[in-house]
Amino acid sequence: MTGSDRDLFASFGPDERALLAWVAPQLDAAAIEEIAGADYGVDVPEYRRALTELVHSPWLPDNLVGNPGEVLALTRWTTPAGRGGHLQRLFACTLLVRAVTADGSPVDSLAPLVDSAWALGEPARDAAVRFLAWCRLNLPGDWRDDPSSPMFLTLAVLLLSAETAASAALAALLAEELDAALTDPELPWRRRPRSPLFTRRDTDSATTRRLWSALMTRCLVDNPAVVDPRLTALGRALAGAAPIDDLRALFPAAT
Repeated sequence: MTGSDRDLFASFGPDERALLAWVAPQLDAAAIEEIAGADYGVDVPEYRRALTELVHSPWLPDNLVGNPGEVLALTRWTTPAGRGGHLQRLFACTLLVRAVTADGSPVDSLAPLVDSAWALGEPARDAAVRFLAWCRLNLPGDWRDDPSSPMFLTLAVLLLSAETAASAALAALLAEELDAALTDPELPWRRRPRSPLFTRRDTDSATTRRLWSALMTRCLVDNPAVVDPRLTALGRALAGAAPIDDLRALFPAAT
């Protein structure tokens, strides 16, 4: 990452604890109990104790390979029915995005984090942007294991900041990072992916890919607050509705 790129993310006030500090106090005993029971009600007391410690801790864990990583990962895949469900999922994904996990797939946890932060609105979105900017600068947990993963952190910050003046710079950086992934000879190929984001990746679930596509449509294409038409075109290209060459043409300096 260049100095100007670091300055871009630094402009968001990156803070590792911003999102945890916002979401954790909103989880009551019933919410903790629901997360603890996500593994078909197995080992609920042990999960409850571990989750309670995390809710009251000012720090995010470095490692979630064991308890309570299992129930947090299962909560990640839930479809929230309301605010309470989004708070639970946002809490789970905040921890999973930060830590080393059993499945080692932070992109799978990042998509539902963005989805819930968007659904909850402000100040959740701002707290999420500050946390994710910190993650992009520091690449904690599993983010360094796959060179095509960090660009999703750039995408996440862009989706949650598409209505701001920084969106064009984020989009240009994303185009550069995607171009680097597409031309990396060491990365695998996926057969006929819908989005160019997944062309050189073979680890993401179909659920994850669908959610990212929906997020790009919601935040960039169908968002009336987005005033830069290039962002709308970017959203269509990344959702698979336009050729990748159209994306490169939007930001020729990135090719």
